[in-house]
Amino acid sequence: MARNRIAVTGVVILLSLVLGSAAAQTQLAGRAPRTYALWNFDEQNHTCRMKGRLQDRDYCASHTMDRIIADGKEAIPILVSELTGTRPTSEPIYDYWRLTTEGDVAYFILMDLFLDSDWHTFHMPGVESVALNCNDIDAETCWRGILKKHGRRYVQEQWRNAWAANKGRAYWDEQARCFKLTPQNESK
Repeated sequence: MARNRIAVTGVVILLSLVLGSAAAQTQLAGRAPRTYALWNFDEQNHTCRMKGRLQDRDYCASHTMDRIIADGKEAIPILVSELTGTRPTSEPIYDYWRLTTEGDVAYFILMDLFLDSDWHTFHMPGVESVALNCNDIDAETCWRGILKKHGRRYVQEQWRNAWAANKGRAYWDEQARCFKLTPQNESK
């Protein structure tokens, strides 16, 4: 009788361990995807307002940007997922803009993360159709025109496709403070 109790207790313990582990895995799998609170972009002392790249600490002091840089390549799909966000920031994060949203901020960050320190070389092929190439109008009007013509989902899809095609080649260049791509026949 005592042996049966020990055997039953052992089975119960083993079963609870297995079920507990499965429940924990289900909780992890069901957890909401990571996001950055871009609608609450935390630039310090209005440092991110003028011309510059958001990842440059001497230009833009932001804990959010520090976290994004620390997350490395894992940050890119998170930012891409946030491109469709329409929640407005408490105030525009750029000078002379009347409004910015969390999706706008995700776009700014993505574009800057792949822009070389020379401010001309862009390292993400496939998003040319959503780049701000409007020389005759201001950046906000240009961006709103892209959104009006294509929509946020189109911008997100362009980035999603470009990232899928190039993520294996992307690496962080600390000296240039941007992501670059290895040549087609190599990967880092």
